[in-house]
Amino acid sequence: MVLSMDNKALVVQSNRLIEAKYRLSIEEQKIVKILISRIQKDDKDFQDYEFHVKDLAELLGMNYDNPYVVLRRITKNLITKPLEFENPEKNELLQAAWLSSARYRTGAGIVSLRFDPLLKPLLLELKSYFTKYELEKILQFRGQYSIRFFEFRKSFIGRNKHEVIFTLKKLWEILGLKKDEYKIFRDFKNRALEPARLELLEKTGKSFTWEPIKQGRGGKIISVRFIFDADTDTTNEVTQAVPQPTVATPQVHGLPDEVHGILKELLALGITNKVAQEMVNQHTDDHLRVAIALTNQQTDLKNPAGFLIEALNGEWRNSKQEQVKKQQHERQVKDDVEARKKNVQQLKRRFTDFRRAAAECAYQEIPEPLIQQWQDEFMQTQPAILRRNKVIGFENPRFRAFVMQKLSLPKLEDFLEQEGVQLQEEERTWWNQL
Repeated sequence: MVLSMDNKALVVQSNRLIEAKYRLSIEEQKIVKILISRIQKDDKDFQDYEFHVKDLAELLGMNYDNPYVVLRRITKNLITKPLEFENPEKNELLQAAWLSSARYRTGAGIVSLRFDPLLKPLLLELKSYFTKYELEKILQFRGQYSIRFFEFRKSFIGRNKHEVIFTLKKLWEILGLKKDEYKIFRDFKNRALEPARLELLEKTGKSFTWEPIKQGRGGKIISVRFIFDADTDTTNEVTQAVPQPTVATPQVHGLPDEVHGILKELLALGITNKVAQEMVNQHTDDHLRVAIALTNQQTDLKNPAGFLIEALNGEWRNSKQEQVKKQQHERQVKDDVEARKKNVQQLKRRFTDFRRAAAECAYQEIPEPLIQQWQDEFMQTQPAILRRNKVIGFENPRFRAFVMQKLSLPKLEDFLEQEGVQLQEEERTWWNQL
């Protein structure tokens, strides 16, 4: 049966899944959470969950002409990308795919997805040690790491843990990062930690703070301490919606008029009062004004606040400039290839001249009887009409080629060594094509 979309459905999963080791794109994560939200409390086995491709694409916010192609790539990744988690009941470390299958009924516009059976302990018949939240909470996120940190916070707060320390090694494993990825911690901070923290604060009103833990005084960072915001309100968490900010001057005393102006501009772009004030505290006025100007220059932005956060954290890229750079790079690569081909062509011409000169010198040293013998052999290989020409010499291209096969002439490698040139594999291919 094709399932209807329900943003209010609950995502219920074991905390072991939240702390499992994996790395998925934001779209892949959302697909997983949508599927989890379709599991019923009393289900003892996974079902085939059917969706209209169009509905699923809309829920994911896909703005593509052909969502089938994109969705097929996503589900294929979920079949091939592994996650790794521990099963303490059986003293096992399990590696599994997310999906066991994805079937597309293209004529009907329907896709059927099914979880891998190894995920049953993480999703079915959960009695304790699980976390739940409303699906719509994570569908609003855009950052790759936002869902992970949102779930970390929900999971640890649910266990009455407001503070947790992860070693960098453990954190890298959980987030599926490569060992040599983000070699400079500042890059991890700017591309993962801060965007996730700010997006959580922006869209849920609850987030986390963090601080690095160094090895010795002034030593390298070895761990990160996370402090999660508590759920202090009494509103039902799974139904509370984040109110839209109104454009008003924040009630902050003692700030200069210029800062108040920046705060008003941030609020006008959809930044909440709390996040706006934090941005003012963390960034210079010039940095903020540049980011605000960049945001205002964009057209058809669906999420100005998200764009502004990306700009502040150095993640923004001007698509037109990037396209121009890409075209320039492609032209440069093409020009470099053409120049290399031209060099190979000139090199082969010199090699041909080099071999011909060597052959001519060697030919002049050959005894006349042997030359006559070669001429006779050569004429036997020629059509009858050409045999009438009894006088033939080295200047004849056909005879010269025949003679050069007989002579011991310098090899290509000898010539290259003499020239001080090394041909790459690609250049040898071009050489053979000339």
